[in-house]
Amino acid sequence: MCRMIMAQGEFSVAEVMNAARAMSCGETAQHDGPIKKHPNGWGCLWLNNGKVCTRHGTGKFADALPTIDIGSIRTRFLAVHVRHATLSKNMGIQFSHPLLRKNGATQWYMMHNGFLPTIYRHLSMKASNFDSAEYLEYIVGHITPSDLSHRYLLDKMAQVAPGGSSGNAFFITHEKAWAWQWYPDDTLFPHYFTMHRYQKNKTTYISSEMIKALGAESEWKKINNHELYGINITE
Repeated sequence: MCRMIMAQGEFSVAEVMNAARAMSCGETAQHDGPIKKHPNGWGCLWLNNGKVCTRHGTGKFADALPTIDIGSIRTRFLAVHVRHATLSKNMGIQFSHPLLRKNGATQWYMMHNGFLPTIYRHLSMKASNFDSAEYLEYIVGHITPSDLSHRYLLDKMAQVAPGGSSGNAFFITHEKAWAWQWYPDDTLFPHYFTMHRYQKNKTTYISSEMIKALGAESEWKKINNHELYGINITE
């Protein structure tokens, strides 16, 4: 299980990074889930003059944050992911998000919060190796960015066998980002899997948790389950 945040428009890189750090340490956890801290890896993605830049690490984001040259990151789009590994075997730099899959001319990046252990059955695999990577392949393996729609995602998730906790994800290309919220209707932890969106003036945040340091509580709105929200990140 994980926490993640994306920012678009006019924002402070340092403040968004610190918001991700706070989530990773459990400082902003106001939900019903048993997991409050997310110490098993991290990743950042930002856009620089139309080019996607990424950085990954293992361990605690709070330990890594002081080593990141935040002042050198000048961008109007930033996404950060902090991870709690569901399976202990899936820890290491290769499991840190954002994950990447190349499909033709498109480079698809994904940050995922949840556990989807049955996705592998749709990929002609005998067993799951890493559910998030399999989720990315299942969703974008045969599509172009114009194909990623609300109906497409609903249809794909309707085919997935029960047993998973959430398919919440950020899908990102060099031109657009999507925030997708999906979890089973019978989940025990709906608040944990509910993302929040902040929109004011020229600033947009979408976050696994409401971050009061970024905006007043009254200005954060809960995202509905099965909602897809797209952002043009080149603006």
